[in-house]
This record gives sequence, structure tokens and C-alpha cells, in this order.
Amino acid sequence: MPIAVSEEHEALRLGVVRWLQNHCPPTEPRAAAESTTDDLPPVWEKMVAQGWLGLHVPEADGGQGFGLSELAVVLEELGYALFPGPVLPTVVAAAVISRHGSAAQRARYLPGLLDGSAPAAVALGTESIRRSESGASRVSGSLRPVLGLATASVLLAPMEEGGWCVLDPRDADTASLPALDATRSLGQAVFTDAALPPDALLPEVTTEEVRNLALVMAAAEGTGVARWCLDTASEYAKVRVQFGRPIGQFQAIKHALADMLVAVEQCAAVAWDAATVWSGDSAEGERALSAQVAGALTLDAAAHCAKQCVQILGGIGFSWEHDAHFYLKRAMATRLLLAGGERLEENVARLALAGSRRSLSADLPPEAETRRAALRPLVEQVAAQEGAAQRAALVETGLLMPHWPPPWGRSADPLDQLVLDEEMAAAGVFRPHLAVGAWALPTIIAYGTEEQQERWVRPTLLGQLAWCQLFSEPGAGSDLAALSTRAESVEGGWILNGQKVWTSLAMQADYGICLARSDPDASKHAGITYFIVDMHTEGIDIRPLRELTGAAMFNEVFFTDVFVPDDAVIGQPGDGWRIGRTTLSNERVSMSSGAAFGNGVELLLRTVERRGADDAPVRLAELGHLLVEAQSLAVLSLRSTLRTLSGVDPGSGASVRKLLGVEHEQRVQEMGMALYGADGAVLDGEAQRWEEGFLSTRCLTIAGGTSEVQRNVIAERMLGQPRDPEPGQ
Repeated sequence: MPIAVSEEHEALRLGVVRWLQNHCPPTEPRAAAESTTDDLPPVWEKMVAQGWLGLHVPEADGGQGFGLSELAVVLEELGYALFPGPVLPTVVAAAVISRHGSAAQRARYLPGLLDGSAPAAVALGTESIRRSESGASRVSGSLRPVLGLATASVLLAPMEEGGWCVLDPRDADTASLPALDATRSLGQAVFTDAALPPDALLPEVTTEEVRNLALVMAAAEGTGVARWCLDTASEYAKVRVQFGRPIGQFQAIKHALADMLVAVEQCAAVAWDAATVWSGDSAEGERALSAQVAGALTLDAAAHCAKQCVQILGGIGFSWEHDAHFYLKRAMATRLLLAGGERLEENVARLALAGSRRSLSADLPPEAETRRAALRPLVEQVAAQEGAAQRAALVETGLLMPHWPPPWGRSADPLDQLVLDEEMAAAGVFRPHLAVGAWALPTIIAYGTEEQQERWVRPTLLGQLAWCQLFSEPGAGSDLAALSTRAESVEGGWILNGQKVWTSLAMQADYGICLARSDPDASKHAGITYFIVDMHTEGIDIRPLRELTGAAMFNEVFFTDVFVPDDAVIGQPGDGWRIGRTTLSNERVSMSSGAAFGNGVELLLRTVERRGADDAPVRLAELGHLLVEAQSLAVLSLRSTLRTLSGVDPGSGASVRKLLGVEHEQRVQEMGMALYGADGAVLDGEAQRWEEGFLSTRCLTIAGGTSEVQRNVIAERMLGQPRDPEPGQ
């Protein structure tokens, strides 16, 4: 999904897309890259006429009066189209001058920057300008590389003594440099005892701020680059036939595309978040952290997606005639110019260890207060009760599962759910967890009879019944439709025979939701029936299954002539596959607040701090990678909720979070264990919790569909890749 979250931002994005389709087809960046001159691209004047270069500049200074959030929406689409020319240095310079320039400086420089008549260049190397020996009003120095120099009227450069300055490139000896990304120029500027005008200095500007602003904007642009690479590779994989099949049917291609989609979703999340932070009045540490996170993730992800795009395109991707190499060059050049890769991840780690955190929150729409006034009395009614009486009150008011339909819930829409969460937290009311019941009851509500609902739903909500799930089998793990447990119709019910495995809570459960094959002659996904099994029925043998941790959370369950009455069948016989995949259409919506890293990463940081660099073999880049990943997951969740509130399709965020989240948790536990070095091999002391965490989380990428299957699902359902062939095809 793109960066845009709100309806207003989506409307802006679509307007930019239409303009680019009409005025910046792929021939424009190609012509710029192949040009032998350093002129502005022909489409430049048409673009600046849209006012996009000043979206983030106050109206008083001639801008549009919006913020970096709106600019990010535009930059993403400009990146998708690989818009040529000095857009990035110009918007960076405009941001710096509008934030720190005096009234005279803003009046002098901003008009030309915003109307495109005086594009900017920004020095992104390690060199700086110094005062000349001849006097304080003269400067010397060599700057390389300078982004956008060939067409610049304004050059933003760092001063050796601190601060930055605005120079006239005509006062320097300039030379164009051959650029890896030929769609925008690089150059070298050598100043030799050049005049420094009194209004050229920006003493409050720091190199960190300039680079962070550049990272925020480059992150938005890089998101567009990554998304183009994903779209191009995905479309090609659907039509390119090799060995008699579309290459998108091969699992290796599906997994590569799924990982690209995950990367694009992460890019959009952190780029949006950084732009949001820099559009407000957040603390300096939070702004720096968000920018570094966005840069570390998007610059690497754009490069990864571009490389994968070329790889999936194969020979055509390596040809000059295809546009993929231009995107590869843009991604790689931007990463190199802005110090991407491990250096940024190391910066993220240092910032986090110094105490910087991204605090996630979001303002609810104005109508939330009206909802709050109506819902608060219900919460107060529940809060006045204690123990079992409070749980009963939660059930009666529909507050336990408010998104469920009446009488079990309130059919609460996303805004009601969020308001209720806030009110219940403030009142100290916590919802009990239904465990497997949260999966079982929606199906009973959707397909069960009124008698079945009364029999099982209310007692479960009241905490009187516990459930387990009897789906997985030794020969049907992720491939659930391959199950072989048999259900034979008899007078008054069914006889079940077979084996289930990896069943958690089977020893404690009162009932189990069970899929069994009731018609062996039907096709793979047909002939399956959904049963509610009384776990105390004769013929059920539950055997604890010891895991690699040494514990026995899971169980094997054997059915030997187990009788299930007809009134324990949910829906119609043979319709179990469809029923088993049901969830309520009104899904649960929540929005976490507070620090974005999560408990596991916070514990990791505390462990590093407590042990110290001398005792813990800390690899800052690896730690930074986990921090970046954690923050992207938190922002993905927030964005999904905000998109739902705005009436915009929440997109693929849930699938991405499931796949990325479990793998992230495994990596966190493994690094925690590694912090203890050789002692990590000893199962005692402080290291033990990390060792146990490492072992116990190995199941996360297996349970509920392996990560490999999840990648197949993402590629097929979200990218439209052809499904795997049936065995024998």
C-alpha cells in the first residue's frame, strides 16, 4: 500500500498519479539519463507549476502551508515515476531555509526554490566550507559530491565551524561528475577565497538535521522506487513462461515477491511515520530516531527490491532497453549518498541506547467525543462490579467482544472499539482472554443455530467453558485440506476416527472445534464437516506431546469410534472447509500507544545497557536492524487502524505483520542469547530466559501455517501470482 493513510492524502496521491501518467511517462527519465547536457528536464516547469515544491513551506513564505506528510505523498509517486531533476535537493533546501532562515533569507531564497526557477543543490559529502585566511567574509573549500549542482542556483553547504550556509554556485569552479543515477546530476564545487554574503549563514542548522530531513524525504521517494520494482517484477512473473509454466508459479519467485511486498509495506509505514513526526512538534530525539529508522529501512529496501526486480526479469532486466536498471541506479545512488546500510542502523542503536523512543499515538476524529459520552456509562456500570460479577456485566453489555454482533457483542465499528478501549483502560477494566474460544465462537455465531449459540457462546464468554482446536494432523499441517480424520454418518450423529496433532490446551478443554472428512469421494476441499466435539467423550485419547523445549504444551489427540451427535455439527455436512475459514466481517480493531519497540526489544536494550559494551558482544548494526524492524511493525499496526478509521482499505498490513512479526521475535530472542557469549551455552543465570525464549519461539514460524506457506499466500492472494499446481500436474 502507498504512504497515504487519510482520504485527503489518498486524493492527493491519485491526483499526482494522474498528472505523472500524462506528463512523465517512462520516456522522460530515460531521456534525462541518456542526455548529453546538464539542462533541467523538459517536464520540470510543468511539475513546479503544481506547487508541489512548496507543500511543506508556510503560506506566509509563499508555500502551500501543509507539512512533510503531504510532501511525502507526492515524493513517493515522483519516485515511482522516477521523476528526473533536482527535486530532492530543492525540497530539502526549502525545508531548511523555511525552518531556520531569517525573514530576509526566506524572502531572498524561497521564491525561486518554490517556483522552480532557482533549483537547489545540497552538499552530501564529508567536506565543508571554511573561512579563508583573508577574512571572515570569504570562504574556501571543496565540496564533493553535490546533488543537483549542474542546474543549481542555490547551494546548501556545511560550515567547518558549525552551521550551514547558502552559496551561489557561480562563485565556485564547478564540474559535473559522472553519476551512477544519471537522472539527476552530481558535481564538484571548489570555492577559492569566495565572498560570503552576510545573509548566507544559517548558524542554527546542524548537519544532523539536514541529513535527517534528507532521509525523511528520500524515504518517501524510495518507497515509490521499491513499489515500482515490486509491481514490475510481479506483473512480469505472471506472464513470463518457463518450463511450461508462468515463473510466478515457482515457489522461489513467490517467496522473493512476498519478501518484496513486506519490504514495501515497511517502507510506506516508516516513511509515513517519519514525515508525520517531522510535520509536528515532536522532541528532537524522536525526530532523529524516526528519520534514521526511515532511512535505514527504506534505502536498503529500495535497493533490495531493485536488485530482485532485475533478477526476476532475468535477461530483459539486464538489458538497457528495460527501465529496471534506472531504478536500480536510483536506489543504489541514494543509499550511497545518504550513508545507508549499516551506518544508519548503528545510529538507530546509539539513539535508542541513549534513551530516544518513538511514542506512538493518534488523535481520534471529532465524533469520538460524542461516542465517548454514550459509551462511558456502560463502562462505569461494568467497573462498579468485581470478579465474576464484572465478567457477567462485560458479557451482558456486549463489552467483552464489542465487535461481535448482538446479543454477544455490540457490532461496534472501529471508532467505537477504540473509544471503548480508552475508556476501559481509564476505568481499570480488563477483558479476559478467550484463548481458542475467540476462534471457535465467531464460527458458531455465524453458522450455528440459536440453540448451539446459547449452548456454547454465553458459557464461554462467562469463563465456564474452555476450548481447543482439532485441525492439524500428522499428514495435514499447513495443507489443512489434506486432513484424513474420518467422519462416518450413523443414526443420530457421526463416528469419528483418526488423529490430530499439535493441539494446545487439549488436556484442559471442555470442547474442541474439529474438521473431519465426511465424504471421502469428494474433492480435496469438499466433503469436510465442522464438528463441535465434547472432549470428555469416550474414545478420545489425549497424549501430551513433548516439544524441543522439554515442556508439553501441545498434545496428540486420537479418535477411536468417537460419537458426535447431529446437533454438534455446525452448518451443513460437507461445508466444513468454508466454515472453518470464517471470521466475523467486523474485525477487532485496536491501537497500541506508547514506545514503539515492544517489550522484547526493550528488554534487549536493558540487557545491553546492564551488561555494558565490555561484557556484551554488541553488534550495533544488528541491534539497530532489530530496532528498525520493531518500529516498522508498530507503525504498520497503527497505519492499519488509521486506514480503517478513515474508510480506506487497510491493505495487506495484517498478513505482513504476521509474517514479519514472528520472524522478528525469533531474531530478538537469538540476539538476546548471543549477548552472553560463551555463557549463552549454559542453561542458567540471566541468559536462561533468552535461551528458553529462543527455543520456545521456534514454533512461531510453524504454527498456524508456516512462514513459507504465508509467503505463498501473500504472493497468490495479494499479488495475484498463479497458484501452485496440484500434485501430478
